[in-house]
Amino acid sequence: MESHYRATKKVVLQFFSMNSRAKNIMRPLYIWAFVEALIFWYAIEKILWSESGITAQQIIVLGIVAQSSQVFIEVPSSVIADRWSRRKSLIASSVFMLLCICVVLSARSFASFAFMSLLWAVYFSLQSGTVNAYIYDLLKEKGEEAQYRKALSRYASFQVFGLLVSSLGASLFVEAGNYLTPYLATIPPTLLAIGILWKMPEPALERSMLSQGTMASHIKSARNVIAAKRWLGFIFVALGCVIAGRFLWYEYYQLFSLERGMAPIVFGLLLAMIHIGNIVGSEFAHRTENPNRVLRASLALALSSTMLLMFVSAPLGIVACLAVCFVGSQAATIVLDESLQHETPSELRATTLSLASLLSRVIFAFGALVIILLDSRPSAIALVIFFIFLAIFTYLPSRHHLANKIKTDQEPGTT
Repeated sequence: MESHYRATKKVVLQFFSMNSRAKNIMRPLYIWAFVEALIFWYAIEKILWSESGITAQQIIVLGIVAQSSQVFIEVPSSVIADRWSRRKSLIASSVFMLLCICVVLSARSFASFAFMSLLWAVYFSLQSGTVNAYIYDLLKEKGEEAQYRKALSRYASFQVFGLLVSSLGASLFVEAGNYLTPYLATIPPTLLAIGILWKMPEPALERSMLSQGTMASHIKSARNVIAAKRWLGFIFVALGCVIAGRFLWYEYYQLFSLERGMAPIVFGLLLAMIHIGNIVGSEFAHRTENPNRVLRASLALALSSTMLLMFVSAPLGIVACLAVCFVGSQAATIVLDESLQHETPSELRATTLSLASLLSRVIFAFGALVIILLDSRPSAIALVIFFIFLAIFTYLPSRHHLANKIKTDQEPGTT
């Protein structure tokens, strides 16, 4: 009986896990994902700003600088990745991370933090869409693009695990030194990340008339790919909605928790559980073959947990609901992203995903405005995000078109 159970378990794991060839392709990028995510200063950034004399109003302005800059930088940076190099764009993003650290170490004033926020926007924009396109290109070059969802899910797990480690390690570095120590501690992993990418392969990009001409024509080509199939437009909108809902929770979960009377000491646990929720969501998308099944379960989790957050006030209840919400929203993001990738030409892949991210920022801005009009009450935050998540059901007319490609292992003995 036990041997039968073990044999069954082995077959199930082989079916739902990536094949060995795809794992070998992705292994260096998984290491890079973990190392690159060791950004220890994320968890203490606002504290350093406050300690440096930055007021609450100025902190809000700095956030606006970072977010608004991405609106203008994100799509052009992805066009550069499509036309120049995915790998070199990612290397450039790490260089901008080093510049961010240098600026903070050199001066700590409102002007320096504003400049640093602009550099961070460039760092983030250079990665947005580019990482996903790079993963797809690495797999497609070896004929393993059907493994994309599994590869992206596992990549997200390694990345979020790195963020979790850096979040927990930030306080240790502060204890060992001061609020600048986490910035210094981020330099070695960033340099290591550059070294890993430097040795990674550069998949050949397919070229056609779609990527010729000006940057504006390149963006137009990406837009036309989405508009060419009505069902793909539904997936595009649904992806923008789920990303926007996640952005809103990331931006306002601290405000939400404070307004609910949660003690700041619990925030470390809260952030850790959000990261764990993302890991669980990634693994769920990784191991579940049917994309519609993933979306049904993930949307049920995201919507039900967000609805509960309209009423929950107990700290542990808030922590649990937010973690579950990120489980669902992370899994939904991966499945919708996969379907968009399979329908996008290689030369437009990064640009198309950046357009989805740009749409999400428009939805984010509208949602944030509504939250402000509703006096930023915790129940208002949850209500607005609930309706944005509800809009993800625009994918329903496209449910039969969702990517559902499974390539079985060709290794001896694999079923």
